[in-house]
Amino acid sequence: MDLFLLRIIVLLVGSFLGGVQDAKTGIISDKITCSMIALGIIFNLVEFNWAGLAMGAIVFGIGYAVYYFGKIGGGDVKLFSGIAFLMPFFAEKIFVLSTLFVSAMLAVIFYSIFFTAKYARKGINWGENRQGIRKSLFFGIIFFAYFFLLARLGILQQGTIVFLGTGFACGLVFLALEKGIRKNFFLKKINLLELEEDEVIAAEFLDEKTRNALELKTKGILGEKEKNKLENAGIKEILVYRNLPPFAPFVFIAIIIVLALPEITGLLFI
Repeated sequence: MDLFLLRIIVLLVGSFLGGVQDAKTGIISDKITCSMIALGIIFNLVEFNWAGLAMGAIVFGIGYAVYYFGKIGGGDVKLFSGIAFLMPFFAEKIFVLSTLFVSAMLAVIFYSIFFTAKYARKGINWGENRQGIRKSLFFGIIFFAYFFLLARLGILQQGTIVFLGTGFACGLVFLALEKGIRKNFFLKKINLLELEEDEVIAAEFLDEKTRNALELKTKGILGEKEKNKLENAGIKEILVYRNLPPFAPFVFIAIIIVLALPEITGLLFI
């Protein structure tokens, strides 16, 4: 069997299994992601593809840094690392970058509509979202000018502009209401005894005593070190984000889209 075809098969099977498990349980098993990484490394070694090995290592390094700040799950980091090792480049583009962009666009469109509607039914508190609304208006002006320029120059096809424009528009809505959505649907106060591995800290909602005890600076996840600091300060409960929506299902869909339509990202990654 052609090694390139084998890469695609492992890529599709691994991302599908990861997406299904993430949707059902909120986690992605190391058996899936580590298998993808291991096979990707083996394929690159067989082909003496040093660029592929470097790409996977770079993605893992960047992903871990983002994970450290509490912006992405550890399973997602290993999933994207596996994708980078298995398919470093496709159609003269960095495959994992195209996949990340398309999956992020799909997730933003879906979750923005879903949670905005859910938040609206509950009652939007415009006051607590004031800062997010200002950010959204600022970035909205930039994105409008960007897409207007693309349309005028004819750089991207109309369908691509519609897809990208929809994604950015939904992203702006989510950005405007993000604090309220996080507070109403993901914020949980839990006992330190109930802490799970690498909990995401709800930093913007912590009181001063907890902030001082944690000495967070830039770190966005809770580990044993942070737990010990809280216990030493006599703090028994902390606010974290739980039940965050799964991302891996959109990664699987994005992989299919990018394989079928590699031009969808246009000139964004040149």
